[in-house]
Amino acid sequence: MKTVLSILCLFVGLSTAVGAAEGTVDIKKNGSKFSVTIDGKPFATYNTSADLPKPFFSPVRAADGTVITRSLVDPEDHPHHKGIWVAVDEVNTVDFWAEKGKIKNTGVKIVKASGNPAVMRVTNEWLGEDNKPIITENTLISIYANRLMTYNITFTAGAKPVVFEDTKEGLFGIRLPNGMREKEDGSVVNSKGVKGTKDTWGKPTEWIDYYGPLNGKVYGVTLMDSPQNYKQSRYHVRNYGLFTISPFGDHAYTNKKQPADHKHLKAGEKMNLKYGLYIHSGDTKQGHVADAYQQFVDVTKKKATKKKVTQQKPAAKPAKKVAAAPQKPAAPAKTAEPKMKPVPETEAVPANNCECQPAQQPQPRRGLFGRLRFRR
Repeated sequence: MKTVLSILCLFVGLSTAVGAAEGTVDIKKNGSKFSVTIDGKPFATYNTSADLPKPFFSPVRAADGTVITRSLVDPEDHPHHKGIWVAVDEVNTVDFWAEKGKIKNTGVKIVKASGNPAVMRVTNEWLGEDNKPIITENTLISIYANRLMTYNITFTAGAKPVVFEDTKEGLFGIRLPNGMREKEDGSVVNSKGVKGTKDTWGKPTEWIDYYGPLNGKVYGVTLMDSPQNYKQSRYHVRNYGLFTISPFGDHAYTNKKQPADHKHLKAGEKMNLKYGLYIHSGDTKQGHVADAYQQFVDVTKKKATKKKVTQQKPAAKPAKKVAAAPQKPAAPAKTAEPKMKPVPETEAVPANNCECQPAQQPQPRRGLFGRLRFRR
């Protein structure tokens, strides 16, 4: 009997996992908003209105319709924590995190309107004080039926070099609603089994899962780092519901134990980053977080490019050797009379014009000291 029950439980579990991977995601444009549904039920709304300081997803819902992003109405703190967003502090000294710099959406292309995944490409200009883009963000967002969202972000520097300063404020993340927060009844665990915001904050890891109760049920959100990124990212995970991931901030995240690692881009240079966000019901195990991470790695893996094999021409056949005609023996050379050796000429000495010391390299100018700010 126990064996039968075990088989039934296994079947149900597999059915749930498979069912989560099946379904249809649809993206539809509605004015300045883009609505995402899964099997006809609302999932998320991407907001791009020109009067917003940045584009973002809000609200975002779990499978049963429960909203798992904090309400934008009268937030108790940090009003710039809006739904699911991309922003970071100190890009060429402009603070996009706290919305002091504007991130302007200039286009959304629905690449695949319906399927699993549905796909949209967003273009956002991060504007400087001269209203010209410091960088342009092109992000391919793929949304799967099991509520996995993958962000393939490409930054392109504008007409001038770009510096992403060392900061903990960024880059991709979500603000969770009250109830799910660790300071209430929420829980945090990373891929290595380390628990709690205190011990996971600022640490690199494959993923972190943040789950907690809402209306009597448990829901979770997982942020995932990609092994394809140029370096490991760190997590800004707080007990009050802030939850983000960023590659910028080794100095800030280690409490100044590691040196600052600013990211520099030349004018027109590109940088690519990949992240995943997964919304699930139940705790980490019940939500199959490890499986979702493997799915994220698989679907964002770079496809190997096939090299063209050039057909080599067959080697030419070696020419037949022709026997050389017999030669007459050479006449013996006449013995030459010894000549007087000439007086040796004086050798010219080359001028020593070589400057052997290496040229002094110009020292990079240090930027202005960061502004004093009181911000979390």
